Amino acid sequence: MRRLCSGLLLAAGLSLTVAGAPVVAVAPFTAEVGTGLANLGLGLGDMLAGRLAPQGILVVPPGALQAWVLQRGLVPSREAWIQAGEALGAEVVVLPAVEKLEAVTMSFTLFLFTVRGASVTAELRAEVLRLATRSGEVVRARGEASGPTSVEVSLHFPVDVCSGGFRTDKGVYWTGEPVTLGYRDPAPPNAFSVVIHPTSAPTPNWTSPVAGSTVGSPCVTWTWNQVFPPAAGPGEYVAELYQPPNPIPIATRTFTIGTAAAVELVVGTPAFGTAPWGEALGKALEGLSAKILPLVQP
Repeated sequence: MRRLCSGLLLAAGLSLTVAGAPVVAVAPFTAEVGTGLANLGLGLGDMLAGRLAPQGILVVPPGALQAWVLQRGLVPSREAWIQAGEALGAEVVVLPAVEKLEAVTMSFTLFLFTVRGASVTAELRAEVLRLATRSGEVVRARGEASGPTSVEVSLHFPVDVCSGGFRTDKGVYWTGEPVTLGYRDPAPPNAFSVVIHPTSAPTPNWTSPVAGSTVGSPCVTWTWNQVFPPAAGPGEYVAELYQPPNPIPIATRTFTIGTAAAVELVVGTPAFGTAPWGEALGKALEGLSAKILPLVQP
């Protein structure tokens, strides 16, 4: 099995080390927040693998795990990455995630905007799981960067939907990207629901489950996966907040679904690496790899 793993490493262009080195599988990153970045999972995963490989570790790259999972018709998930790691001879599986990627932009237009400068904060997490014992440890790291950039992007960065009123986490989403909505109730407890439809017509529409606020948790949230059905397409949409049984919305919020044909930043490209968000993620990756290394050594 170590021979199979070595072949995968060579194919990925990663360095092999001395015999007896630990075999560590790195899964693609999971995005727990909207980022607007292309190739996020594999791109960041490869960057993390590249930081671990020169440190006396045999690394099974995220592309090898993804290929194993997809070839067997499995849905990418925590358990699927663990199965892939076991099948490819790993002793440890690293399950990383992006917990936060926020930016304050210095100049932008409303849609398909050109970022001329940004201050970016990135927060990453990784579960380091030893397969023999199924025991693990979670580590986190944070990176910040700011500076000018001339890269034209279509990114709109997420905000806290519980910061007050009725909100979506972004103003613009890629096609298929989950839409998070939230309402901070000023006078809990109450029950609320949301209806989403194109601004041009009341149908097709999506109605959320009813969610309740409490004094201890005044914010209620929902997630829409852009399916009515049918799937939503690019365009302008409105979210309406209702307080049953009142048939009139008590608040509304409009947002845009864009298209992947727009210009986007791709993780792993030179433009990404020199942009503030690439630098912030790079710093967070350095901190994350430094915390992972002591956990994967024999």
